[in-house]
Amino acid sequence: MRTSITGMNDFPQATLAMWQARVAAILKGESAEKLVSRTADGIRSEPLYQQVQGARAERAEHAPWIVMQRVDHSDGVKANAQALDDLENGAGGLCIINGNVDLGRVLQGVALHAIHVRLEGGETLTKAFAAYVGKQPIDPARLSVSFGAGDVEELVAQGFNGPFLEADGRVFHEQGASEAQELACVLARIVGALRKFEQFSPEAVVGATLAANQDMFLTLAKFRAIRLLWARVLEASGIAQRPLRLHGETSRRMMARLDPHTNILRATAAVFGAGLGGADTFTVLPFSIAQGLPNAFARRMARNTQLILLEESQLWRVADPASGSGYVESLTHDLCERAWALFQGFEKTGKLPAFDSRNVSSDPIIGTKAHQLPKEFEAAVESTP
Repeated sequence: MRTSITGMNDFPQATLAMWQARVAAILKGESAEKLVSRTADGIRSEPLYQQVQGARAERAEHAPWIVMQRVDHSDGVKANAQALDDLENGAGGLCIINGNVDLGRVLQGVALHAIHVRLEGGETLTKAFAAYVGKQPIDPARLSVSFGAGDVEELVAQGFNGPFLEADGRVFHEQGASEAQELACVLARIVGALRKFEQFSPEAVVGATLAANQDMFLTLAKFRAIRLLWARVLEASGIAQRPLRLHGETSRRMMARLDPHTNILRATAAVFGAGLGGADTFTVLPFSIAQGLPNAFARRMARNTQLILLEESQLWRVADPASGSGYVESLTHDLCERAWALFQGFEKTGKLPAFDSRNVSSDPIIGTKAHQLPKEFEAAVESTP
């Protein structure tokens, strides 16, 4: 039998004015403006927010995002061993990077119908994969594949479902693009693909990829924003709403070469934000990738970073968990508005902006330069660049 606790609901309703009074008391007459910060896009981060109800930014299916692992070894036998080890130990998909490997050797023993595959080796890899599947007793329509590039008509004729092209924001991010600039460039790529292949359904034509960095909330807002911007593009184009295949990868430009184990923390914050922001698939770059070709231990840590968040922290259980948060909703809205304005500028001029190279630091500071180790640990790599 439930009983109420006397006085439990006697507390006064907290108001914004009450919180502002508390802040003013702590600041002792100083302006609250000193607590305001700005993103690279000039978006203000206020010290206080009230609840805000915005549009939902959910994945198409309420399910865990797929843990992806890179297959980037140039030796087909070793690449196959890496792939099988990853899939046997928690990965749900493979990102094949090298377009010149022997796919028959790399994919030996891999049950393609049971995993998601991303092809990031350009048209050469796309043609090789399509040819490989054509020789197997597999219905292409049963496969979950993101091609990234290729002949859309030919792939459709073979029976693949897509997405066939990739609006990839990582290349812009690595050049120094801010969050809004990255989103705007992705939008430009999306719209270009939809115009060129308007006879096909949008979700078959194009998917999107974004970089995720250690700024957890900004990453969360950016991933939410691309879903809302995608919906806005479809609405403006008079196209019925369709889901967007959204992939994320930890930012390469945030990966430290010195004391690289600190990258594990950066990657955790990045995938945390992207996962809560609605990524369908995600790749964590191994912590030693800035030092060379990561070894088995570094690859295992990349897998487990995601598996712990999914299976132990259960982050995927709540759909769009940031919905209603004043801070995240405001940040998402501001990113959408700035990205849309930049995108409209691209549409008028046909030119992408010059990115700020100052956003690309040579190394993150904490744990690498300001507090450098007296002696570096042995690099967790198979080979150096």
